[in-house]
Amino acid sequence: MAAVGSLLGLAASSWLGSQSGSHHSLRLLRKPLGSSMCQLCLLRCSAVKATGPALRCLHTSSWRADSSRASFGRVRRQAYARLYPVLLVKQDGSTVHIRYREPRRMLVMPIDLDTLTPEERRARLRKREAQLQRTKDYEQELSDDFDVERYRQFWAKTKK
Repeated sequence: MAAVGSLLGLAASSWLGSQSGSHHSLRLLRKPLGSSMCQLCLLRCSAVKATGPALRCLHTSSWRADSSRASFGRVRRQAYARLYPVLLVKQDGSTVHIRYREPRRMLVMPIDLDTLTPEERRARLRKREAQLQRTKDYEQELSDDFDVERYRQFWAKTKK
């Protein structure tokens, strides 16, 4: 207890020394005994600060071990369970492993046609037009032989 008293005395004297020019410091110490708790709290705070970093680094104080403290750690579950590991192939050929919303093995980024040579651009356009022609031919092959009268009985209301 004597050590705490001496620390409080040192803190009070250092606090008074730094505040000696203002009237606020004198008024704080002249208050009646009813406000001695406030003085004691202020002196304790300044005493802890005056003791230097030696007391501040101790992990035994209660302000370090409260519920407001948090620590970072690795979460042992997937943060996004609906994402699947996918290999992304960039335009330059480099690959990166990412998580994607659809289960695929590989995603290929589209190539910027402005960076290609005119011959490569024409070859790609020809290949794209050939694919479009095939889909148009397939759509023309579909024939509509649906007979409405055959299924009318299923949506006609029955009398009860």
